[in-house]
Order: sequence, then structure tokens, then C-alpha cells
Amino acid sequence: MEDQNTKIANLKVYISENCSETEKEIIKYYWKFKENEILHYPKQVALTFGIGLTELKKIIGTHSELSFDFLCEHCNRYEMQTINSITRYIEIIKVKRQRNSHSGFKCAHCKQLEEKKLIQEKKEAQKKLKQKFEQAIETKNWNNLTNFEREVLISSLGMNFTELGKKYWDQLGKESYIRLIRALEKIANENLILLFRNAPHNYIYAYEHLSYLTEFKDEIKPPKKIRPSHVQNDVDTNELKFKLTINENQHHPDSPLHAGTVTFKERIVIEPGVEYIFGLWNRANENLYLTMTPLENLEKTPQTKRISSQPKSIRQVMIDYLNNLGAD
Repeated sequence: MEDQNTKIANLKVYISENCSETEKEIIKYYWKFKENEILHYPKQVALTFGIGLTELKKIIGTHSELSFDFLCEHCNRYEMQTINSITRYIEIIKVKRQRNSHSGFKCAHCKQLEEKKLIQEKKEAQKKLKQKFEQAIETKNWNNLTNFEREVLISSLGMNFTELGKKYWDQLGKESYIRLIRALEKIANENLILLFRNAPHNYIYAYEHLSYLTEFKDEIKPPKKIRPSHVQNDVDTNELKFKLTINENQHHPDSPLHAGTVTFKERIVIEPGVEYIFGLWNRANENLYLTMTPLENLEKTPQTKRISSQPKSIRQVMIDYLNNLGAD
């Protein structure tokens, strides 16, 4: 007879012939139900027969077994369950009675179907991801990267994340290490590598790429700068730093506050379309100190203008950088 509330049917107790009459009485008392509800719990059984819980567990586990048909919520078919403890029976019933549960009880057949479905979905997702990565190589998405990001991509093709992290930690130091993380994120956004992150902190711990991406190393390498022959011995920089001296001859309303001459010891290249971070500091005798540095020299950041609007982690790096320059 089927219980319409819990959908349990055909409760049957098996008792081994290799046990004493007392043990049979204990087993019958232990496996006693009323409308599929437990009548005697282990502690009560042990007290009734004057035995310990360990001995009770041994008797039940060695000489008895309970079988019943349990309704699968997914295919609406019964599956036989075989157990040897009241505790296990309670666990199964508890799962069944969680009406708000999206999973509920699944028979072996439904579990197998679900597993096959998940495997197929994973294969389809991997196929789509592979197509995206192949498209990125076909369209040469590395051309959308900065020179530093290209260098990181080249390095990542020949080492794992731990090795890559050590290399750039040694090169960049603690304060600028975030440049590496931002570079990896940009490379991943271009579908050239796949990043793996841990769940609690979202930290990167590994990455993967299509194996044949290594065939394009020569194209990925940052292009070499071509300099005119007459300045081949010059040293180029993309940072501007000099002192603004006070104008001592401010005799006219239109006279500038700061004036003077400056001679640079190296060639300074200011590129159009490049975002620079600038700072201005007071110096002795009302002089000022001006510096301009490309933002990519620190790390990739959102295209905003004020330091206060930058992400907190990047903002602190920029502030520390400017403070160090000011102290020097």
C-alpha cells in the first residue's frame, strides 16, 4: 500500500536466520513502523532491551535490512532502496519532504540522464569557447594590446602562472605588480587566454590558451621602434619631468607666474591619444615641479581623468607613485 504523503511503498524487513531469538525480537522492534513513520528510535530500543548503542548497531547492521520503493520526483517512477539503519531512513525521508528543494530525490536512472546532460552542455560550452579563441587568433587580437600586454602574452606562452608571477614580481615590485593582473585581464578579454580564478577571493591561479597560439610569437612581439639615423644614439623616454621656476620679473599684469629655460638630457616622445597622469608640487622659493607619465606605465585603468574616480586598489598605487616622486 502506498503512502500518498511520502510516496513510500512496500516496506519490507529482512532478518537473517543466523541470529538468536532475542536478536530477532530486537530487530523487529527496531524496524517497526506505523504508516511508514518510525515508532522506535535507536536510543529507545537500546534502553528497552538493556543493551548499548554500539551493540544495537552491530546487531541491526549484521542481521537485518530494510527495503522499500521510493518515488522519484523527476520521472515519477519508483526505485527500490535498501538500507540497514534508521538514521539512513530518516535522511532519505528528510530529502523527500523538502518540498522547496529544486533537486529532491532522484533515482539512479535520472541521475545518469542528468550527468549525461551536464557532460553534453560542458562539451558544447568548450566548443563555443574554442571557436571564440580561434576567431581571436584569426583576427589577430594581439594588435589591440599595448606593448607591455604583448610582452606578458609572449611570456605566458612559455610558463605557468606561478612562474609568470615570480618573473614580474621581481621586475615590477609589489606596488606595480597589479600591472601584470590588469594585463592578463585585458589579454583574456581579447580571448587570447582563459583565466581560472578561485571562488572565495576571485584571485587568478592559472590560465590556458590554444596550443597553436605559440606559432604566432613573432607577430605578437611588440614592434620595434624605428628612430631616425641622426638620433640613433639618443635615449628616448615618454615621461616629462622638470621644474617650473618662479618669474622674478612680474612687472606686467600679463606676465607669467613661472618662466625660464629648460634643457632635456634625453628625447621625450609624447604620443597622441595616450592618457597621462600628471602631478604638480610646490618647491622652495615658490617654484613648482611638474611630471607627466603615461598611465600604462603604472597599470591599465578605466578611462577617467581624476585620481579620486579610479578603483581603490589602483588609486593607492597611483597616489604612492606620485608621493614617491614628490619626496625625491
